[in-house]
Amino acid sequence: MGIEFNHLYVTLDSETLESIGQSEFISQEFCTISRDTVKTDTESWTGIYLRGKHSYLELFPPGGAEGLRESFSGLGFNSQQAGQIDIVKEKLRSLLGSKEILSDLQVRQTEDGKVPWFHYLSINPAEREAFASWLMEFHQDYLKYKNIKLTSDGCFDRAAYLKSLDTSETCLFDDVSEVHLELTLSEQEELALLLQSFGYESSCEGDITTYHSHSFMIKVCQKVAPRYRIRKVVCTLKEQLQQEKTFTFGKNAQLNVGNSLAIWEFG
Repeated sequence: MGIEFNHLYVTLDSETLESIGQSEFISQEFCTISRDTVKTDTESWTGIYLRGKHSYLELFPPGGAEGLRESFSGLGFNSQQAGQIDIVKEKLRSLLGSKEILSDLQVRQTEDGKVPWFHYLSINPAEREAFASWLMEFHQDYLKYKNIKLTSDGCFDRAAYLKSLDTSETCLFDDVSEVHLELTLSEQEELALLLQSFGYESSCEGDITTYHSHSFMIKVCQKVAPRYRIRKVVCTLKEQLQQEKTFTFGKNAQLNVGNSLAIWEFG
C-alpha cells in the first residue's frame, strides 16, 4: 500500500526554537525556513517550518497550537492515492477492538476562502497528547487550488507539494529517513496498530522495536516517563559534505551534519 512519511512536529522551548530560527546555516544552507500561521475552519497553529525536497519538520513553541506543551510531538503520514485512507480505516477497525478511530476533513482558510485540504485518520485521543500519529489524504480540490500535479501513475507527489510552498532547489535537506522515538507502552501500542494498518514490517532487537517500509524507518524504545518522544531524526542530504559540523541550538536541539546525512537530536 502506498503510505509514506510526510512530516513531523516537535514542541521546543522558546530559547531553542529561536536559536534554530536565527541560524544562518539553517536558513542559508540546510533548508527553506519560514514562520507560518495555518488556519483551518476549526483551529489555527503557528510554528517554524524546515522544508526539504520531500518532507519537513514543523517546530512549535509551547502553545503554538492549542494544548501543546514542551516536548509534545507527532508523526504525520500521507496516502499516495485517493481512497487508500478508507482501506486503512477498515484495517484499523479490525485491529482496534474498543478503541475509537478519529476521522475528519480538514478545511483550510486561504486568501480565496475555505478549501477542503485533507482527510485525516488517527486513533482517537481524548485531548492533546504528548505523542500523536495520523494519516492524511490530500483532497483533490486543494491540489487543484495549489496547481499540484499527480505523478504519471496518479500518485500524490510530496516534492511537488513542497515546491508549491517555495522550497529552495539549492538547500541540502532532501528527506527524513529515520525517526527514533521514546514512547510509553500505550503510545507504542497505538503507533504499532497504525503502522500495521499501513503495512509496515516490524522487528525487535534488545529493547528497540524497528518499523520499516521502503526507505523509511522508525525505531522505538519503550520508557515509563519519557521527556521527549522524538529524540533523533535522520535526514538525507542532496549532496555529500566532506567536513563534519555540529550545531547546538539552545538546551534541547543539536544538529550533526556530515557525509550524506544530517542528524537532529532533541531533548
